[in-house]
Amino acid sequence: MARIVRPVLAIRCVQSSCRTLFEVAVLEDGKTQEVVCPGCGEHYVYPPPKEEN
Repeated sequence: MARIVRPVLAIRCVQSSCRTLFEVAVLEDGKTQEVVCPGCGEHYVYPPPKEEN
């Protein structure tokens, strides 16, 4: 039987030529992480920064 070691979310790369679906760890509130798409190497900040009005 498997157990969850770290909760994860799946995100999809937004590059039109890639569109790879990959997992990122769920973080505590207020923390961010830089993730790299395993398909094309595009860098993302997760979770996305909130836009200020």
